Amino acid sequence: MGCKRALLARHAIFIATVALGAIGTAGAALAQQGVAVPLEAQAQGVPIDRVEVVLVRGTDNPARDNAALVRLKQQTEGLVGRGYSPALIARQLAGPRARLGYGTITTRLISGRTPGTIALRVELDTATPASGPALSTNGVLAGRPQSFPLLYQSDRAFFTAIIGGGFGAYSDVNPWFGDPSKFLTGSPVAGKFPGRNPSWIESYAEYGLAGVAQLGDTPFYAYGALTALTSWSLGQDIYRNDTRTWTDIERAYAGLLYVDPETGNSFNISAGRQNVTLNEGWLVHFVRGNANIGKRGGTYLGPRNANDFSVVADAKLGPWTAKAFWIDPDELPSVDSRASFLGANLRYTFRPGLSVDATYITVARSTGSLIAPGGVRLPREGLRTYAGHFRWERPFGADGFWLASEFAYQDHERFRMSAHAAYGLIGYQAAHLPWSPSLSYRLSYASGDNPNSASYNRFDPLLSTGLGNWLQGISFGKLTSNSNLAVHRLQFNLVPMPTLNVTFDWHILRAPERNNLGANPALATLTSSDIGQEFTLTGRWAINRNLFLQTIGSIAVPGKALRNVGATRNWTTLQASLYWSL
Repeated sequence: MGCKRALLARHAIFIATVALGAIGTAGAALAQQGVAVPLEAQAQGVPIDRVEVVLVRGTDNPARDNAALVRLKQQTEGLVGRGYSPALIARQLAGPRARLGYGTITTRLISGRTPGTIALRVELDTATPASGPALSTNGVLAGRPQSFPLLYQSDRAFFTAIIGGGFGAYSDVNPWFGDPSKFLTGSPVAGKFPGRNPSWIESYAEYGLAGVAQLGDTPFYAYGALTALTSWSLGQDIYRNDTRTWTDIERAYAGLLYVDPETGNSFNISAGRQNVTLNEGWLVHFVRGNANIGKRGGTYLGPRNANDFSVVADAKLGPWTAKAFWIDPDELPSVDSRASFLGANLRYTFRPGLSVDATYITVARSTGSLIAPGGVRLPREGLRTYAGHFRWERPFGADGFWLASEFAYQDHERFRMSAHAAYGLIGYQAAHLPWSPSLSYRLSYASGDNPNSASYNRFDPLLSTGLGNWLQGISFGKLTSNSNLAVHRLQFNLVPMPTLNVTFDWHILRAPERNNLGANPALATLTSSDIGQEFTLTGRWAINRNLFLQTIGSIAVPGKALRNVGATRNWTTLQASLYWSL
């Protein structure tokens, strides 16, 4: 038992690295946008699409090594489909590490099958002794200044400085489809409207502290983080041209983690300013927890993602996982609707790559309104969402294929409402070919309000977004949301090398209803269902453990609905964002 406790204590150091959350806001931005091979701290919440378990070095007893490898594969297969967190990985590996008795188990991230996902490589080294003296004290406070940003590390505690940031250069041609005044007049975040070709730069730095400590000899760990973030914007962007600098608290949260070293079952609860994502972000994505426009700056770099306050609890018991949350987003003061969301999710995993889950979310508080025909305003508070989701890897044993689908229905506790949304996705990756090409097609639908219906029908997108996932076009996403919207998305992805990911996206957007009240006022009534289409090429390069470069080129072509209101020009955007962390 003493040996198991010692192993679990050493394992707590691994838990520490991000049981604290996403260390560095660069990580949040990258998770938002889909990454190639991100730093551990830069992949928080990104779905795990596969787990590779390999023996990197063996002993002179291959039978024993192979048996250990088989057990490790069985014990990690439940990670597929879950959102990435080193704390989650550590919980899952606590039991295998304690039971192994020899050798070491390490992990690293590799490219996922598609943007918006990652894969986990679990490496077993049976030739390295697992026993030995306890982990030596390390860090700046232990007299080792070269360890910075590590402040202190022992076999029971881990404290680190958080230092990260980003820099970006951006240029758009014909933003807002050549007519900014049509879409920005009256906007509380707009200043001087952009001309034909605005260009600007953005930057930010996040700095703070994080730590975790084991509570005595128990399998309980207390953790927390406190950071501030300063952002800058210089030049004319798509909203305004004033130079902006904004400093505020970004992360401030604490949590308690329990992990059973024998079974891997766990419970985790945290509260404060943190990130929350559900599945792939269709209903809840952490990017919507904050705002990066107006005086805060960072419009395209997207550094701020922590919500104003949230409480999140999750648990794992065998094939079951459960998550409950309360989220209060950090909305801009000028448009603060005081919204808060209360929800729960229950998932069952039949086998690796095949899982189903159900979600319930209610808008617990909001001063915002849903706009019905005739200018009637209906309260958003009391909105209820019911959803079911599944993801299936290798359907019917077909290697390389994957399927996913989700359906959601909305009603309201105070008035008649019947809204729905759904999507279906099919994809294939030829992993045996050079550059592992993959192709996927997704059709998504979110109902609009039928003015002839006795009930209100416009689907509320809640906290949906995420570049590479549910931002339906990098430019069109500034005019539309996942409401009164049907989208065909074709995505082609290449992995020229493990640290480089290249993706082409083609979105075709249409509106189910001509009544579009609740959207941008310029598009409140549509003359056509043809919104437009967008072509996007994205490159993601993990230069090294501390640098990540993302480049984007996109052309958005207005459809008849936009051309009929005078928005006739193609909107082109060129973006380069470099994220860094110590």
